[in-house]
Amino acid sequence: MLSRYVVSQVKHNSFFLVGLALGLWVSLVLVPLEEESECVRTEPVESAVGAGDEWEPQREQRPLGAGAPPARVLQRPRYYSTELGMRAPLLAGVLSSEEALDTRAAAINETAAGLLPALRFFITASSLQLKPGRANVVGFTDTREMLKPFHALKYLADNYLEDYNFFFLVTDTSYINARQLNELISKLSVSQDVYMGAVAEDDTHYCTLEGGILLSNSVLRAVHGELDWCVRNSYSPHHHENIGRCVLHAAHTPCAAALHAANYSAAILTAADAVSDSLPDAVTVHPVTDPGHFHRLHALVSRVRLQRAHDCVGDERTLAAASFRRHPRGYRNATWPPALRADAGLASPPPPTRFDHLRWTRFNATHAFMPDDERAVAALGGATLEAVKLVVREGLAWARRHWDADAELDEGAWCWDPPHALRYRLIVRLAAQDRRAVRQLEAVRPLGAARLAPARYVTETARVTIVAPVSAPPKLAAEALGLLRRYEASLDRDSNTALALVAVGASADDLAALREAIRTLVERRRDARVQLFESPPPDGDSAGVGEPEWREVAARLALETAAPRFPRDALLLLIPGDAEFSEDFLNRARMNTIAGEQWYMPSGFARFAHYAHPRWREADGSRPTVNTGRFEKAPLSLAVSRGDFSDAREAWLTRGGDPSAGPALLLAASSLRCIRAPEPALVRAAAGPPCALADSATCLRRERSRGLGRLHLGARHTLAKLLLSEQALLSAD
Repeated sequence: MLSRYVVSQVKHNSFFLVGLALGLWVSLVLVPLEEESECVRTEPVESAVGAGDEWEPQREQRPLGAGAPPARVLQRPRYYSTELGMRAPLLAGVLSSEEALDTRAAAINETAAGLLPALRFFITASSLQLKPGRANVVGFTDTREMLKPFHALKYLADNYLEDYNFFFLVTDTSYINARQLNELISKLSVSQDVYMGAVAEDDTHYCTLEGGILLSNSVLRAVHGELDWCVRNSYSPHHHENIGRCVLHAAHTPCAAALHAANYSAAILTAADAVSDSLPDAVTVHPVTDPGHFHRLHALVSRVRLQRAHDCVGDERTLAAASFRRHPRGYRNATWPPALRADAGLASPPPPTRFDHLRWTRFNATHAFMPDDERAVAALGGATLEAVKLVVREGLAWARRHWDADAELDEGAWCWDPPHALRYRLIVRLAAQDRRAVRQLEAVRPLGAARLAPARYVTETARVTIVAPVSAPPKLAAEALGLLRRYEASLDRDSNTALALVAVGASADDLAALREAIRTLVERRRDARVQLFESPPPDGDSAGVGEPEWREVAARLALETAAPRFPRDALLLLIPGDAEFSEDFLNRARMNTIAGEQWYMPSGFARFAHYAHPRWREADGSRPTVNTGRFEKAPLSLAVSRGDFSDAREAWLTRGGDPSAGPALLLAASSLRCIRAPEPALVRAAAGPPCALADSATCLRRERSRGLGRLHLGARHTLAKLLLSEQALLSAD
């Protein structure tokens, strides 16, 4: 029985056994059974190596102090978001026409401000040259209306696929609720395929284009790979059917109205529900053909959302009042919300250093007290005076209505908080029937919404002509030599510059010294372009003029004297004589100055005067560093095209303006656009202390005698505190 079993297994596995035997035979034939053994040599290792191999180790000699060979340089992206693959949340596209750019498209552009700058309009352009100033309009030369959505999808995929997570496509007859759309995007996952919108009635697999179509990055990427198939199979007269068929074929994803616990709703506007409160919850509202209806819908949505925000604030106030009794002693705050404080109900945290403390400037109806480091009292004027009058008028009117009594301003203070707003505090005296009470009001002027201004692209190859005034006062006479040294140092990094020094009322000896210094610099550096011009002194007696006022007058005379000496297309950069600048600042002046359209007014960083004081120390022994200071409130620097400045001055004088007005005022009154920005690469050198340390108390007494008669009670207290602190410092020394 065993033999029959073995024979049957061999018959069934005969091919396997034959292959196994054949494989063993081939392996035995190809691989030798024994390897030839070599005789063991008994000679030393040195002789064996020398006889069999000519290689000898070579010792690398490096000079003392030489470092390791340079490693491969890793080219990293400019932004960390690019390296980490971070994208912006949403890019919206509107299918429009060339005829609707000034009507419906303009209304969408104004009401959908929450989507800017990620908003594009796609039109079928009759010509390639569009009207200037419309940077977010994309025109296609293909006149086939059926293929316009696919041209838009291809444009979005080719240019923005790596920059955005979601893409929204809609027609220009739909109102876009930008806030609701952004809230919807925040609830969706970026790692899932999203094809979302209002489901069409005729086919549940497609989303209507009038109601808006939301695509994720992965879905648009899949559609981009199948655009050829989508174009060949676009036979429907409705855009949403062609788009839905393409998405269904490329991403295998049908339209969804709800995803990730987020619902997409699109309202259809009719006469019955035109004023319904359900419209603010819809992402889009259609059809809207009148441009005025866009603004009415936007006002309705904003009103409802504002009312909801007020209700939410009321609930939070109630919760805060209920939790007030649980706050620890010394940290209770009866007023809520806490405005700009860090934590609700708690006092604001102290700044790291006293130089980071926000300055509160006291004022009355006519003057501001200690507005900067150089003046004790300054008269209010211009826009500052108008702003103070507006706040005081509104504050007193509110006080009269609220307390039913006559109110008058006692004193006030303002504080500029750059990230948030301009804050005012008013101390108001109420005249009641039998008593006089004092109340404090706080007013806030929040920052307005940012506005994008389209501008032409400007290269960084224009020559910058630096105009700097040098004049007669002793502190300003030595600035010319320092400016020449800084200009010579900048030539190593940017040689496409020129320097024009304007001597305002300088003596013959000063002019001779300046000419000698310029001649020496030009002989030492062949690429230096330095010119010296003379300007007569200003009219009137300048003996009692302070340094800030003198710098403003010198800057005006310098620009008026140097401008006619250069061609109209020259780029003039006006800076004070004590300014320190870098290559980055010069490039920003080139980029932000556009002839015929725009001029640039940077706010340089001014170091505190205490930085230059050799013996100034804090209580803990520290002293101000090079980065202690603030940006200038009244900058003296500006960059403008010479032709624009001449045209602005001529127009100013034609209108009967003051001939002694500053250049910034002339340019602000023109039709040119101004760009103002803090400029950390433009540093105003710290001026020396206003008085020596031994004469500080005398200096403050002199300032007090000059301006204390005009100071209010709060400013007197401030000067008295400074005087006592200086006397204490003198007694400690």
